[in-house]
Amino acid sequence: MSQSENKSGSTPQAARKPYKTPRLVSYGHVKDIVQGTQGPGNDAGGGHSKQCWIAEALYGSDDPRTHLLRAWLSVVYDERRSGWAFVALYRVFGRSTARLISIGVLPRQFFRPLFDALVEKAVADAPRAFAAARR
Repeated sequence: MSQSENKSGSTPQAARKPYKTPRLVSYGHVKDIVQGTQGPGNDAGGGHSKQCWIAEALYGSDDPRTHLLRAWLSVVYDERRSGWAFVALYRVFGRSTARLISIGVLPRQFFRPLFDALVEKAVADAPRAFAAARR
């Protein structure tokens, strides 16, 4: 109905935003992102499971950022990419640090910016990392 045909006397609707075509962004196969390349719960290979304890304490266990960081950090460590030494330290101290965050001894706001930056890096690197892992 046009504005001239508006007989109810109501105010005209606001103009809509112009349409933009959707963009398709691929982060790899969903199975690889959620389960990693070694199967469910074994993101790091070598018998390690659920490696991203701090992300779980910050974001929650079912949050996609937690799953993405688990898989991405495993690839960083396995391929000895830049930052693999950080992942090695994380494997030693991560679980106890996450426990301290969960009970409120360590402040979440100290770790959140670091892990938000890691999520951004993982998102940017994910297509290449998961394509390499599938080969």
